Amino acid sequence: MTYEDLKEKYSDREPAFPSNCPEPNETDLNELIEKYNCKFPKSFIDFQLKYCKEVPIGDFAFEGFGFANKELDPYMNLEEVLKDYAELEFPEYLTPFRQDNGDFWCFDNRSSESEFPVVIFDHNSNGIESDPNYKWKNFIDWLDKTMEDEY
Repeated sequence: MTYEDLKEKYSDREPAFPSNCPEPNETDLNELIEKYNCKFPKSFIDFQLKYCKEVPIGDFAFEGFGFANKELDPYMNLEEVLKDYAELEFPEYLTPFRQDNGDFWCFDNRSSESEFPVVIFDHNSNGIESDPNYKWKNFIDWLDKTMEDEY
């Protein structure tokens, strides 16, 4: 599946990023990557810099999702997600992009694939959620499932 497929499949939905907010940008994203020594797959970078203004995201998934613009409020700022994760000293092989109720949605950077799987780091068990329903092949798969689960 591609971003174009998602746009077509969910053409009746609004884009993920609110049009009245300062947009994610490459400068802020690169600063975060360097500051937090994290790795994001190309699909996530493409979403941040282009497709978030074109492709929808499920309502539940939007809550706690981090966008790369330091002018954004903390509840939608990627730096807040990365900072909170780093302060808790959770595994460095995971790169978070969303948080909710103490849990983090992360890219598992141990994968040899260029598109990392998405997993949930459960703060209660202090490990990756073991339920296979909470693991996705990649970021685009996760976006698709967020829409399927809600609509």
